[in-house]
Amino acid sequence: MSASENPASVPASGRDRLLEAAAAEFAESGYAGSSIAVIAARACVSKSTVFHHFASKEELYIAVIGNAVDDFGQRIDQALTEEPTGQSALKRFQLEHLKHLENHRQVARLILRELQDPALEGRKPLIMELLSRNFARLVRHLEQQQGGGRLRADIDCQVAALIMFAANAFYFQHADDLAQLPEQGFRGDGRAFSSAVIDILYNGLAPNAPDGDNA
Repeated sequence: MSASENPASVPASGRDRLLEAAAAEFAESGYAGSSIAVIAARACVSKSTVFHHFASKEELYIAVIGNAVDDFGQRIDQALTEEPTGQSALKRFQLEHLKHLENHRQVARLILRELQDPALEGRKPLIMELLSRNFARLVRHLEQQQGGGRLRADIDCQVAALIMFAANAFYFQHADDLAQLPEQGFRGDGRAFSSAVIDILYNGLAPNAPDGDNA
């Protein structure tokens, strides 16, 4: 498209192309190293088209993250509707989360890297607000299961949710390194890893003790 194009003539898919191009550019160059001109070129549109959809680079950046967050939210809702209770529901959630990280690999790596970037301090609260939506979804689900007597009444549901998210984030970042560990049953198998995490979290590490034996 030429620089003189009419932004209003861009088809509806133009915004999606921009989000895809922006995700790739932000992931490769970081927020500070990216430019609207390069993103426009990657999407094969003009800069005026970018600004037709997004008022600034920051707004585009937040939209990229928000798009991935919303996609995962839909996955969560579907997973917990199809598998509403018990250990199977948590395994389904854990697997869908890992699939989401893989399907949005560029955005996931961008978020994990740039949340540690001091240059993003001003935007971090908004990014965390977006990410917290799905964290809150999982916490609510755990609390509902707890209220229904399916989880122990004394567990902290926020800590449990953090463990679930953190385990997948670690696996996503270090799957190649973990594959070098000897004698592990989940070598290169995200499904086996996520299932094992929930087995341990749901059933605990200690063997079942006789009633009254808390030693």
